[in-house]
Amino acid sequence: MPYATNPRDGRRIYFEDDGGDGAAVVFHGGLLDSVELVRDSHIARALPRDEFRLVYADHRGVGRSDKPQDPEAYAMPLRVADAVAVLEERGIERAHFIGASYGGRLGYGIGEHAPERALSLVIGGHQPYAVSPEGPLARVIPGALAASRREDSLEPFVQALETVAGARFPPEVRARYLDNDPAAIEAASSTMLAEGPISSDLRAWQVRCLIHIGVGDADFYEQAQRAANEIPNAEFIAIEDADHVGAHLRPGQVIPAVLRTLRAAS
Repeated sequence: MPYATNPRDGRRIYFEDDGGDGAAVVFHGGLLDSVELVRDSHIARALPRDEFRLVYADHRGVGRSDKPQDPEAYAMPLRVADAVAVLEERGIERAHFIGASYGGRLGYGIGEHAPERALSLVIGGHQPYAVSPEGPLARVIPGALAASRREDSLEPFVQALETVAGARFPPEVRARYLDNDPAAIEAASSTMLAEGPISSDLRAWQVRCLIHIGVGDADFYEQAQRAANEIPNAEFIAIEDADHVGAHLRPGQVIPAVLRTLRAAS
């Protein structure tokens, strides 16, 4: 199996590389999304295989990557080093990074800590500032994950996400979510909620960015729009009639912009 080793702490990151001669595009999904789910995302399926080299990576704590249970293991510089380690393992100098939700926040981290490795950043459903504890997701995450750790099952957390989304996840998605480790997911989430702003000066960024988010994403919409206004080379797309979950399920208007961004920066 293909793994990359983070030289900073020795953690192993699972990834899959479809190969090819085109510009590399590295995908990172949400907090619970393993490679299998990321492969099946709408954006991944829309990219031409004869034009781009698609690489899919599990976050640390997710899927087949190592699963530390110490919150400090999920500090943003370490997560960025995971992404860079995948590039190093495959001899890729620079890549486009496409991230959804938790993976979108990693995209901001790459823009701050490793911009020289990014051709572009496509960031969906997140923002680079401190996470407000008052948002619908932020209010339910700590309690639901604490219950999941006590029960040694992510069922309480998945149920909480379904309540926020107002719908039950498809069985195959639910099964993938429940296959994760509750203690590792709690550690990753607690670090994200506590880490504060990722960048002290987004106006200094030079990397091309596409930021897209649902208008109904009460946790992250206003901050994502603010970030797009501060980053010089950023385009912002607001997805109407979509919340945090729905925006990732209906990205039709985003795909043309994704292709435009990748082609302009390759």
